[in-house]
Amino acid sequence: MRPTKEGKKFLLAIALIAVAAVNTGNNLIYLVLSLMLSIIVISVVGLRLNLRSLSLEASIEGPVFAKEEAILKLALTNKKRFLPSYSLRVELPPGMKGKGFIPYARSSATTEGGVKALFEKRGVYRLENLFVESGFPFIFFTRRLRIRAKGEVVVYPEVKEIDISSALSAGDYREHARRPGDGDEMLFIREFRYGDDLKRINWKATAKADKLMVKEFAMDEPKSLTIILDSIVGGARGANSAGARGAEVFEKAVSFAASASVKFIKEGFFVRLLTCKDTQAFGSGPEHLRRLLYSLALVKEHDTWECPNIAGATCPDIAGARSPGGTLLILKSGDSALRRLSPDCDMVVYASSL
Repeated sequence: MRPTKEGKKFLLAIALIAVAAVNTGNNLIYLVLSLMLSIIVISVVGLRLNLRSLSLEASIEGPVFAKEEAILKLALTNKKRFLPSYSLRVELPPGMKGKGFIPYARSSATTEGGVKALFEKRGVYRLENLFVESGFPFIFFTRRLRIRAKGEVVVYPEVKEIDISSALSAGDYREHARRPGDGDEMLFIREFRYGDDLKRINWKATAKADKLMVKEFAMDEPKSLTIILDSIVGGARGANSAGARGAEVFEKAVSFAASASVKFIKEGFFVRLLTCKDTQAFGSGPEHLRRLLYSLALVKEHDTWECPNIAGATCPDIAGARSPGGTLLILKSGDSALRRLSPDCDMVVYASSL
């Protein structure tokens, strides 16, 4: 409990009135002093009762991204049987920005509200240290009470609009693999074999060759992309990767990987993500995108010897020589340990220049 600006002025006034009462012995001044002291007592007792027997639950619906506002739903339960609570301010713990206000909470009831919360960084936030503050009834004092709430929030990396399609080679970015299958595009015409569908016979080619010829169609394979994120310690030019600059560059790299994942999956690609200690297989759709973003929300930097996925390999080895599609290599800077992969990858992005 601490006095507010108004409370400090009121306490100063009490001190001056007390001095005047002692010096003059005037009963009226003593009466005013008693009234002011009773207001202080009522303020302290009322404030304690106002914040007594409260519990709080918090939850967030939908995906949450760093540096984007999200609505944090609050459910405040007043367990007092007869006394309501008034003028309650809800403050979020460090790492989150936002304040909520609940003007009135009925006794023996749950009051719902919401807070516009802004999460500064990606990661997992536990909602166990929320704070409820009030100055009721006379705003001479405020009291801040920590309330343990249930639940946690996974904050995905910051996602931005990017345009990298023109940088990838056309063959890797736009073209499908062309091999025999049941697609709609004709691949070539060949001689009839036992078991072929008679509907595929090309009568014009049959007449020219004087034997049965059939159309072979190409099998359309989905477009795919492998994203390789540089999560090896070191490589932030001009700064130690453990310092503020190195951490900032790594966060830019993670943000770019998340932005690329969102972009390509929305365009129908099958996307795979490779980091130092994690591999997310090819997949597409909203559920796979959530898995990629969850992996990026938790990714950390590691030493080279801790990276069995990418240490000592080449870009074709990592991407898979037989896998269709392109490779996107996201490096922290030009002196990254993974720079050797650059010549064989379809596109290289340096986070230090973003």
